[in-house]
Amino acid sequence: MTALPETPDFDAYPIRHALCAAQVDPQADGRAVAVQWDDGLSARYSVFWLRENAPDPATTHPETREQRLQLLEIPDDLRAVAAAIDAAGALCVAWSTGEESRFHPGWLRAWTHGADDADHALPPRTAWRADAEGLPPRFDGPKALTDEAEQARWLEALHVHGLAILEGLDATPEVIETVPRLIGPIRETNFGPVFDVRSKTGAEATSNAYTAMTLPVHVDLATREYVPGLQFLHCLQNDADGGDSILADGRLIAETLRARDPEAFEALSRNKMTFYNKARDADYRFDAPMIELDQAGEVDAVRWSPWLRAPVRAPYEVVDALYRGMRALFRMGDDPAFQIVTKLKAGDLLGFDNRRILHGRTGFDPTTGGRWLRGCYVEREELWSRLRILRRRARAAALRGDERAA
Repeated sequence: MTALPETPDFDAYPIRHALCAAQVDPQADGRAVAVQWDDGLSARYSVFWLRENAPDPATTHPETREQRLQLLEIPDDLRAVAAAIDAAGALCVAWSTGEESRFHPGWLRAWTHGADDADHALPPRTAWRADAEGLPPRFDGPKALTDEAEQARWLEALHVHGLAILEGLDATPEVIETVPRLIGPIRETNFGPVFDVRSKTGAEATSNAYTAMTLPVHVDLATREYVPGLQFLHCLQNDADGGDSILADGRLIAETLRARDPEAFEALSRNKMTFYNKARDADYRFDAPMIELDQAGEVDAVRWSPWLRAPVRAPYEVVDALYRGMRALFRMGDDPAFQIVTKLKAGDLLGFDNRRILHGRTGFDPTTGGRWLRGCYVEREELWSRLRILRRRARAAALRGDERAA
């Protein structure tokens, strides 16, 4: 039996739909191949798209799976002269250059415009309010360190909900470095690779976080060009009166403002403000809107800081709209309807999306006990990469199981 071709990457592609028909598109003068799938989906592929993604070793390096054949090495007048489906179910294309290429149907379907690629797409992020059940999601910490399925569930929750807690970890200082590195490199800042959140006095109190005061909800390091994507806080001690963690979905709050007051939302998403820190030994500043939108116009991130903003340099009308919007956002951020309040216990590791999830704490009394959290930052793209790898391994294991069953 003819074997299926390799794919031009390292991923695993289940075959959910079969190719039914293939032909050189008669309306494209040989510049496209048209196919029909068994669920009725029709698709057309550019000859250049097909040719540069062919999995043969002359086109795709067999070890790196990166393109060996460069796009400009493909002739300008390339044409497909024949197209068919072979006995293995692969798409076969003969080229005007005399070469032939075969394409794995699972790979081809996954990359087809208009196809549902649920296997390879990350799950959508889910907005939440205080009445959401099961939040923050909690997972077995020691199990997540060794069991990839549990680790994948933890990371998926962290991506979807923007926050998740690992429970039962050792309450030792080194945990804050070893666990986040399962995801990717730690991002070092002026606070170091790791920082300790505990009550300090005098020159050591370089941030409001290093006091015992109530912290209104915020994101960390809004002063940076690239605000850290993820934050992890590992609890070593938390037996003082107070010190509960407060969490809120900043994206949902921003979208709520858009619905309630479109003009204020537009002011905060279009006008830049200067975010800057007030430390004795560092001066970070960056100009950006408080609400950052993605290419689709959806809220992607919020630079939410009650205390790291410079005076706004803008005409009165702009300043007035900005303050109206900020006051509305801050009011919602303080509203219990948007907040989850939880008290971390020793051994808990809280992870959250620092560009989406607002965090704060209630004030605490350091004379009644200690409160010690260790923190670090990791980028969101490290989470996405690790989650894709875990899901890829699960797909590959399932495919191996199907092959054995066959």
